[in-house]
Amino acid sequence: MNKYILAGFVLFLSTFLLSQDLNEKKKHLEDLKDEISKQEELIRKTERKKQETENDLKSKQKKKIAADSKIKKLFLSEVTAKEKLNETISKLKVATTKLEKLNLLCELEFSKLFISHYTSVLNSDNKINCQILASLIKDTVEEINLSSDQKTSLENAKEKDSKQYEDFVWSRIVTSEKSAKYSNEISELGVDISELEKEKRNANAIKVQLEEEAAALDELITKLQSDITTEIFSFKFSTPKLIWPVKGKIIRGFGEQRSDKYKVTVMNDGIDIGVKVGSSVVAVDEGIVAFAEWYGGAGKLVIINHKNGYYSLYSHNSVLMVSKGDKVKKNQQIALSGKTGSTDKECLHFEIRKRGTPVNPLDFLE
Repeated sequence: MNKYILAGFVLFLSTFLLSQDLNEKKKHLEDLKDEISKQEELIRKTERKKQETENDLKSKQKKKIAADSKIKKLFLSEVTAKEKLNETISKLKVATTKLEKLNLLCELEFSKLFISHYTSVLNSDNKINCQILASLIKDTVEEINLSSDQKTSLENAKEKDSKQYEDFVWSRIVTSEKSAKYSNEISELGVDISELEKEKRNANAIKVQLEEEAAALDELITKLQSDITTEIFSFKFSTPKLIWPVKGKIIRGFGEQRSDKYKVTVMNDGIDIGVKVGSSVVAVDEGIVAFAEWYGGAGKLVIINHKNGYYSLYSHNSVLMVSKGDKVKKNQQIALSGKTGSTDKECLHFEIRKRGTPVNPLDFLE
């Protein structure tokens, strides 16, 4: 009777521990779903920001096109204004030269008149010469006045044309600076769009990985729930200590781990042993292959049922050398190590499960 009571207690305890493990995995699944929602929100925000940046880019491109078009028009206007200014300057030089000559001529005629006037007493013919010189001086003065007015007009025109030319030059310089500024902004916006696209791709990749892990974990929870049974096991291996499944260094231990990649705290249900791809993976004890194929983030996975209440799991393999249902012996090669699934390192992920509940493999290995 005591034997059956003890067996019943062991069964109850195993079921209780398995239920605890299921609760932990369900909590982990909820954490993953929360992280998936965060990644989806990040994707939406990134897409909105990308759209705003693209609209800003289009606006800057339109402004640059308008600025470049204005620069061309200003350049043509600048050339025309320069030609007009040069023509005005040339006319002003001619007018100035003409006025200087008229002033010299007037001075000469006035000198002649002065001499003729004071010598008219001695020579009566000089009276006629004086009248002629006075008339010439009068005509020359009138021409000087006209030339002076023309020169003043040309000077005003020169000042106006010079200001117009300078305005065109200055406008072209300012618009060119705007165009250069738009070019820099367009280049920066292009970089921003590339970064946003990269951020969106990364968020999508993380979301896909999280969804795959959540799906695999959901499937595993279903399997673990179905593993709760009334069957009695010995929970003993063929030897007190098990052989190592592969020779290598432990790169991640058993228990709670912080995943920087997924931004959540997760449980490592086994140990990760760093080995080169293609290393021989062996069964730690005899048993029957319960699973041998690709399994989500675990990659190529082998699960051995040791028919004593324990299962051993071997993940991330490159090649599987057994199939479901095969009987395997202790130290029999079952796979070649690899880097398949969600791992980013060459390793073998190894677990031991007692009626579905993960236990620390180091408590069983030699």
